[in-house]
Amino acid sequence: MSNDLSEVQIAGDATIHYVDDAGRYMGGWDVNPPDGAIEVDPPPAYADQIWQFPGWGPSLIAMRAAEDLWREAELIVIANQLDALEEVFAGEIPADILPGTRAQWLAHRGKTRNWKEGAEGYPNLMGRPVRPS
Repeated sequence: MSNDLSEVQIAGDATIHYVDDAGRYMGGWDVNPPDGAIEVDPPPAYADQIWQFPGWGPSLIAMRAAEDLWREAELIVIANQLDALEEVFAGEIPADILPGTRAQWLAHRGKTRNWKEGAEGYPNLMGRPVRPS
């Protein structure tokens, strides 16, 4: 196997994409792929995906990005909900109030803030903190 990266082609109609025998993406070549390379089609969306003979597995890069976006959006929902609960305390009933007490929403905010790299289950969306109901 050559270490000369000049053989790697980034794009082109003739580029063929390859994985190793463990399914790890090796790259795309127009000619002379590495020894033992296995041709796959299509190429992965993310380089960290594993070819699962056939088809690409999930990407941790994509999963982390999606969960980070969810966390940021959920923190906005939580802030709005806490504001709405303050309005309820002041005697107003906002139309968009969600179920749950202030204490439940504060606990949810803590769990949501901690939903990041290092949290148990992260980035599997099944492990996301659940809103109060």
